[in-house]
Amino acid sequence: MNSNIKYGFYIAATLIGYFLIIDLLGLAEIIYLSFFNAVITAVCIFLAVRDVYKHDKEQFKYMEGFTAGLLAGLIGTTIFTIFMAIYLFEVRPELAQALQEQINIAGSGIEFAILLFVFLSGVATTITSALVILPIYKQSWNTKKVRKEQDPMNDEH
Repeated sequence: MNSNIKYGFYIAATLIGYFLIIDLLGLAEIIYLSFFNAVITAVCIFLAVRDVYKHDKEQFKYMEGFTAGLLAGLIGTTIFTIFMAIYLFEVRPELAQALQEQINIAGSGIEFAILLFVFLSGVATTITSALVILPIYKQSWNTKKVRKEQDPMNDEH
């Protein structure tokens, strides 16, 4: 299985598990607990980028790492959004009503607005996490080997 898909499923499973735990504890209506979703997503994106880096350390490219993180995050976010759609509007519609009272959204399409909020929060977290994590694995050009090869003061031409 492609590691992007694997980590996308890890993100979705972890987010769903976390949501179900806070719902069982009766804390699902506290919107601020969803900020921990960013931590879950960031850790899984870190693992996805680490896998790409471990595969070929010498030839690691920034865009390959960014793509891996982005795809894993988008897959996880999409699966989690679908889960939330089913859970909020089929299993626990009273939770959707409670969230509607806390989130001020103009218009009557609250179902779409809540799901759009969940999805866009996941996308924003994914992009931000990938951009924050990638510099950890970026190869430095400021190494002794590179400086020695490019040292203009020792040029004997």
